[in-house]
Amino acid sequence: MKVLISLILSIASTSSFAQGSISFSDNFGGGSLGKVTKVDDNHWWCAVEGESDSDNRNRQASWYYFRVEGVKGQSITIELTELLGEYNYKLGAHAITSETRPVISYDQTEWRHLTDEEVRWNDKATELILTFTPEENTVWIAHQIPYTTANLDDLLTDYQDHLLLSKKSIGLTPQGKDIWQLTITDNEVPVNQKKVVWLMARQHSWESGTSWVMEGAIRYLLDSAANNGMLDKITFQVIPMADPDGVDRGGVRFNKFGHDLNRNWDLVIAEEMPEIQAQKAAIAEQFSEIDLFVTLHNTERADYIQGPDLSVGKQFYQAMLRQTSFESDEGIRKMPETTTAGKAGRMTVNQALWAEYQIPAYLMELKVEKVDRLNGRRLKSDWLDLGRGFIKSISQAVE
Repeated sequence: MKVLISLILSIASTSSFAQGSISFSDNFGGGSLGKVTKVDDNHWWCAVEGESDSDNRNRQASWYYFRVEGVKGQSITIELTELLGEYNYKLGAHAITSETRPVISYDQTEWRHLTDEEVRWNDKATELILTFTPEENTVWIAHQIPYTTANLDDLLTDYQDHLLLSKKSIGLTPQGKDIWQLTITDNEVPVNQKKVVWLMARQHSWESGTSWVMEGAIRYLLDSAANNGMLDKITFQVIPMADPDGVDRGGVRFNKFGHDLNRNWDLVIAEEMPEIQAQKAAIAEQFSEIDLFVTLHNTERADYIQGPDLSVGKQFYQAMLRQTSFESDEGIRKMPETTTAGKAGRMTVNQALWAEYQIPAYLMELKVEKVDRLNGRRLKSDWLDLGRGFIKSISQAVE
């Protein structure tokens, strides 16, 4: 439920906010906020709404994105609460941690992380507490830099007449949104003379960093001066936003029917999982030709790549280390057969594509906590730059 709570403060009106009122809202694309409770003047508890699956299990509270108005020049304290959840049927998980830092913006375009001095962690209560003084009357606060369906629309509009790009809808979400598949290649070179690479992002709607990576990748590929003839040699098939419904409603990782769109790839119920049904069918049409598949994800604490023990994966991993902010010392992480032993319908996309079609399919996790190689947390420019290096790494792995 969208929230709009106006809190009338019992102090004199100033120019910092209209008539002494402060309001919270998540009534915009991608917004999400649970119950707001006033503690005292300029201090609130804000519950993170979270989502559970179709069995009312695996609750995740990985996303918040809301607006606060009437706060210019006022020191405000917001306690983010109700963070505990469950991951792969294991209780106690929480994606908002002592080392994650919210981002704030005054225009929804330029974002910065709150500093260590503006954030503290209550380990006993599992709460993240924000205390800062907004510079403007309206401030947006989010778990990480948002990327909505409107951002994707703007990107595709920028390149709608580009000769190297074509798009098609491969299906509709439960709420009737198109699931776009982009083909990026030089069509003057025969298909059978090129490698084929599939890329996917936003299977989990909270993982907005992956969309910025994908935007950086797409822009790099369509800049003919930058890609050095790469599209003469590789056809890229891209699903840039696997869960547009979830992205629009400010969801976490489940679709309208409560299904995790990076599970269930081994047990697809077409009526309840049209997103997976459409994506899997599109990939299956081309499975014998696919040289590499990569799905992008965000996690809290670690960058890593998981997948089959193949040369192409190892080359991709090494190239990512050489030329991006990706940091890992573990090599390709071993891929289990499924995420939850003994339970059907729990395979990720890379697990299922490898098991069913022997596609060299990899999952790449990119963390939202501090990146040592950057000496900080990734900003929009870092995500976009990572996307360019991502494409260069793929090219080196498959050529």
